[in-house]
Amino acid sequence: MSTDTRSGAESPEDAFAAQPFLREQLGLNGTRERSPGEKRQAPRLPVDIRASLELVRPDHGRFHGAKFSLGYFPAHDVFASDADKFGYLTKAKVRAASRLPLDDATRDLLTQLGNLMANSGRETAADSATPSGYTYVGQFVDHDITLDVSSALDSPAIVDATIINNMRSPMLDLDSVYGKGPAVDAFLYAAPAPGEPASAFRMLLGTNLPSGPGGAGGAAGGGGMVAHTDFDVPRTSALTAIIGDPRNNENLIVSQLHHAMLRFHNAIVDQLIASGFTGDIFVEAKRQATLHYQWAVVHDFLPRICGQAAVDDALANVKAKPNSRFQMPVEFSVAAYRFGHSMIRDEYWLNFELRNKPMSDVFAFIHEPHLPVRSNWVVDFNAFFETGFAVPVFNSARKIDSVLASALEDLDGSGTNALMSILATRNLLRGLVLGLPSGQATAAALGVPALTTAQLIDGLPADEVAVLQQQNGLLLEKTPLWYYVLREAMVTSAGEHLGPLGGKIVADTFVTLLRRDALSMLNVSFIPTLGTAPGAFTFADLVRVADVIGA
Repeated sequence: MSTDTRSGAESPEDAFAAQPFLREQLGLNGTRERSPGEKRQAPRLPVDIRASLELVRPDHGRFHGAKFSLGYFPAHDVFASDADKFGYLTKAKVRAASRLPLDDATRDLLTQLGNLMANSGRETAADSATPSGYTYVGQFVDHDITLDVSSALDSPAIVDATIINNMRSPMLDLDSVYGKGPAVDAFLYAAPAPGEPASAFRMLLGTNLPSGPGGAGGAAGGGGMVAHTDFDVPRTSALTAIIGDPRNNENLIVSQLHHAMLRFHNAIVDQLIASGFTGDIFVEAKRQATLHYQWAVVHDFLPRICGQAAVDDALANVKAKPNSRFQMPVEFSVAAYRFGHSMIRDEYWLNFELRNKPMSDVFAFIHEPHLPVRSNWVVDFNAFFETGFAVPVFNSARKIDSVLASALEDLDGSGTNALMSILATRNLLRGLVLGLPSGQATAAALGVPALTTAQLIDGLPADEVAVLQQQNGLLLEKTPLWYYVLREAMVTSAGEHLGPLGGKIVADTFVTLLRRDALSMLNVSFIPTLGTAPGAFTFADLVRVADVIGA
């Protein structure tokens, strides 16, 4: 275990409590300034940050889960008294009584469990009824509301989540698309064309590497594909994605979904110009895009992920005042919302020319030498959402369970399941270091029936049961919340959606985000107008309006 990272030494009011090394480097420990020419011994970066900086190099481009120094961010976002932070749903006494001991024995036990979760030989469940597009909607939405860059896996002591900055606005406001708007982040935008209203700012689009026909064929099928020239996110001359959140460029599918969001905004701008709208076109287009997006999250995405009952309960019972203080609960961000890795398929039907492409290609073809995105690798979203256009193979998501997708097994080309093991183990260890309560205690605290031991181990292979039974059944008594939520989904919902506890945490959190946003669909008068059905709007409608599914 690295000794580079300390935590908990400062008070929660200290903006850099989560990164003591930064206090030293910035001279906040009272360290005197060196004389001219005197060599300064800078503190060593923590292991998480060193590893992240290597992975975000262009040949990897993996920003997901990356850790950075808070010194990389504007001071206001770190120091301000109203800076967004993470927090907890459960009370301190619940967490203290039910969390796992933070010691080497527990770390070893969780590593064993993470390795077994990464064993692709355990993957036996059939696909779910959920279209695979929602796997990537989930990833896109996560990047819209959470960004933890400073929590450390190797801390020797429990880290209080309330000292950790959330570097994304905890609102469904599409800041990952719009950034700070055209007045500040002008590099994200295309200026209005000559003769158009001066407020008609569109999102900037990218170009494609000419490689033949690709994308959606619409009703004509494969014969309708064309060699696209502008179906990518914009990029610099160094091919870095010019988008509000670099995590949305980590794989081809989420990058193409981000591209669809850019086109969604632009389509609304076009409609407003055509209708003779006399107000500020950018403001109105952003308002309509955001409200329709929120509607699709609540009425399309969440019912598929949480179950309709959990969504209905949250809408009826969750209360929060607009602009009220909020801390993103780590029971949500570090546990319940981390269901997506188990939904990833081994292979995807990407378009009529790219059939059954492995997940490794989905990652590889968003990096050089395949940038800008090759024209024949433009994704056909008719195979990911129920658009009404038929495709030979429809991509259904895998069921939610405690088996990480085998598609992630060898993305680094090492010939091992190291990355899968790392993903699973990192999730488990992050919950340990943040002092998350057990699944059983969280269920009790939120008034949800807890799984029995028999349910937890039902259908599991013998080697996994053996790990759960080690140390007198420690992991069966105090089951890690992330693992518990995944098991609950399979046991109570056959993996089709989250179970009662996971569904409640996720649905309640989203409704809270919307209730406290004075401009959200829950606080303004809004009925969607862009869907195919009156008063409804789905992500299938969104890609249709964005004109990325053909005609």
